[in-house]
Amino acid sequence: MKKLHDAHLAGRWYPGEAAALRRDIEARIGRAYPLPNLSPCALVVPHAGYVYSGDAAAFGYALASRRKTKRVIILAPSHYARFRGAVTLHCDGFRTPLGAVAIDREGLAKVLEFSWVREDAAPFGPEHSLEIQLPFLQVVLPGVAVVPLLVGEVPPGLARQWGEELAAMADAETLIVVSSDLTHYGERFDYVPFPPRNADFVRTELQVLDGEAIARICLGDFEGFRQFVDATGATICGQKPILLFLAAHGQRTPGVLLRYYTSLDVTGDYEHVVSYAAIAFPVPPPPQA
Repeated sequence: MKKLHDAHLAGRWYPGEAAALRRDIEARIGRAYPLPNLSPCALVVPHAGYVYSGDAAAFGYALASRRKTKRVIILAPSHYARFRGAVTLHCDGFRTPLGAVAIDREGLAKVLEFSWVREDAAPFGPEHSLEIQLPFLQVVLPGVAVVPLLVGEVPPGLARQWGEELAAMADAETLIVVSSDLTHYGERFDYVPFPPRNADFVRTELQVLDGEAIARICLGDFEGFRQFVDATGATICGQKPILLFLAAHGQRTPGVLLRYYTSLDVTGDYEHVVSYAAIAFPVPPPPQA
């Protein structure tokens, strides 16, 4: 009997019934055009409930079917457990309302050879940042297998070494998905770098702040992004997975911003706001002879 990790967000963060979930995702992807003419080797996508960030995520996943993909490496932050490096899940796969998502056994074996990756099922129990990506993958890449990694602390002195090891896994049939929301603004998130004067003011200030982060991510600027986070204290929950990805991808191909908005645009609440973006990194051109 296969050992599957059961989804716990169904019916809360996204529809719990299979047909409704598929319709929801397909409708969001259908609204995601026009899109740039690129085939992605990596995506940065948000991980809130679909009613909040689903339309942003759809812009990334709408591009995913443009290349043959057998394996998706998911780099997601750990919101509820602290640890160094990354943890993975040793089971056969995940179960969502759309069925099972297999864990790539070869990929799992490779990451477990890294000194900074270990097995630990406990952090996956309450975590949402990885599970929220699975139904999108099931719709756009049916049958694809995943390598699940929850990323904890990434020491700056080791990030590039870890990134090089991760980059070695990124072959022509592998897609990297980096799961991250952007700024979490407001007293609830203990981050108020500017006062909540009104909706337009907060929206404009967040666009500036998030724009600086997005620019560094798109440039593949590992050090610039790290310094930005340190200088601003920006509450980007997936900053560690982003740093690990930037260390792996570098500046091979610049990222393209596909969609950006905030929860303010969804709810009207400007005192507590979370920002969402979808960024795609094109497949690098083949090396010249």
